[in-house]
Amino acid sequence: MINLRALEFPAGEEGARKLFQSLIADLVALKNKNAKEIRPSPGDWGIDVLVGDFTSGSTLIWQSKYFPTGIGKSQRDQIEDSFKKLVEKSKEKGFKVDGWCLCLPCDLSAEETMWWEGWSRKKNAETGITTQLMHHLDIEQLLLTQEADSIRQSYKLENDSIQSYRERVIQELPEEKASEYENSLFIKKLVFAGITENMSARSQFFNAELVQREIHDKGDELEIAELKGLYEKIHSMWESRFNEALQSNDPKTETKRVYTDMLRSIEQTHKGILNSPRIAASFLHKQGFMQQLADVCNVGWTPDFHILDTES
Repeated sequence: MINLRALEFPAGEEGARKLFQSLIADLVALKNKNAKEIRPSPGDWGIDVLVGDFTSGSTLIWQSKYFPTGIGKSQRDQIEDSFKKLVEKSKEKGFKVDGWCLCLPCDLSAEETMWWEGWSRKKNAETGITTQLMHHLDIEQLLLTQEADSIRQSYKLENDSIQSYRERVIQELPEEKASEYENSLFIKKLVFAGITENMSARSQFFNAELVQREIHDKGDELEIAELKGLYEKIHSMWESRFNEALQSNDPKTETKRVYTDMLRSIEQTHKGILNSPRIAASFLHKQGFMQQLADVCNVGWTPDFHILDTES
């Protein structure tokens, strides 16, 4: 019912990071009226939300990390650094930390949960600080309570608010790119199959390349794995249709029809079996993933499409 990635629309990922911290501060304040959100100046001491008093008594700390797709090595290193910074500052400035809560907008995988449990026990033993985790499900349950109605509505976190995020903006195909693709293998395959109207195919390919490049540049292992899964699903959809077409009475005609069938099927299933929680992509981008597969000769639209690859 709640999708925290709605924070990215229209703020973007950097804006969402700041909104997520404010959201955590608002939720902590529901139960702790003296909660304070800490402004980095220049650093935040590993503290985003503080309950208690630095100068007397003890403190409870909440640290928000906007990691919407999970916690790989890079994210774990950042968690470690924030906790280490807090421990160092508490010793340097002379304040006591009784509890530290890590807040994440995602739920953890089995592997991530095992890492967290081991890391948490180790830090408890080393520092005497009780470490806890507030993940997506915990945050969702708080947001769905009656007392959090105004917070939920303020941040527009219901699932219907995420639709605009999911539909990634489609970039206009530059004229020079359209011309550049003239000799690309995915276009040659279409022409060879008699499909001469292919400007949409070029736009699909261009937009898919933008998504692929962005994901690989970011280096998020989970997003990269999910993108690979999308390619595998699309290839599987093509393979079953292509093999069926090869067994027909007119393979040349039927394999050509696989192309339009695939375009239609991707459009119809991109919110179903091709839905991707981590990758914001419209059906056009996913049709572009298919064009990319054609460009490396993993799919084709004629019975002998591999021969075209050899000749080119």
